[in-house]
Amino acid sequence: MIALVLVAALAAKVQQPSQQAGVPAVFAPGVISGPVDADAATFMPDGRTVYFDRLEAGGSKIMVSRLKAGGWSAPETASFSGVWADKDPAMSPDGSFMIFDSNRPATPGGKALDLVRADGTVRPGQGNQLWRVDRKGSGWGEPTRLPDAVNDGTRLFSPSVVRDGSVYFQRPDPASRTFHIVRAQYRAGRYEAATPVALGPSSADERDPAVAPDESFMVFSANYGPKGQANRLYISFRRDGRWEEPIDLGDKVNHDGAEGPHLGAGATSVYFDSTAPVAAGETSEVSRIWRLDLTPWLAAHKRPQR
Repeated sequence: MIALVLVAALAAKVQQPSQQAGVPAVFAPGVISGPVDADAATFMPDGRTVYFDRLEAGGSKIMVSRLKAGGWSAPETASFSGVWADKDPAMSPDGSFMIFDSNRPATPGGKALDLVRADGTVRPGQGNQLWRVDRKGSGWGEPTRLPDAVNDGTRLFSPSVVRDGSVYFQRPDPASRTFHIVRAQYRAGRYEAATPVALGPSSADERDPAVAPDESFMVFSANYGPKGQANRLYISFRRDGRWEEPIDLGDKVNHDGAEGPHLGAGATSVYFDSTAPVAAGETSEVSRIWRLDLTPWLAAHKRPQR
């Protein structure tokens, strides 16, 4: 375990140069971040293999890149992706499986999943449900759809996997018409129905959970102001089984559409996507992946022992 932590720390140091506290920096510019939209970076435990999704003509797919002597390798399509609109990959803490959302058909040979809104309107082929793919040797097996108890709608996004295999994700609330974060327990080899995670007001929009393996803290996006305002990234700590009041990550992070956080290897950094300009005068709206060191927030709020 100690060796694994040291490897992850070394990989984190290699993959990102020195960074001012509280200020995000672009992750792997020109290779992973750009020239096309990229988001949802998730890492193998040693921090040297990253999976993320890339939006291209015709949809999205999950990509993989590996850290080598010269830096991150040119991204390739993951072995299990490339046919359907797969996105939001989330690695399990031990690297044995990954959960992602997709418009894959619920039954083999079917058509892409339709998105059905609360008012009954349908967007053909644009639905999303959760799928799991297990590690098989040095590669991956065939993805399997999570059970109906979890996939109880067609607008499910942004999974995050914790140490016991349980999964957090976002789904719409038919009453408030906003997204809420929920948690599906993994027990005895199966997923149970998801239950709500209490964070802010029930009327608020809360999305994109990135949960520490021990569930001691979570980074997520939310709108706690009037509807129509942009969501902002927050961190919330958990004590005695309850999530504490969310803490805004600040204006240096929250601009230009900051969203989609995922924790890095070792859970001491967060990767999120944003269209923030890299250079003065830049007008590009390409979504890049940014890395933020969470050490200031973690140090200020010591993780509870469990």
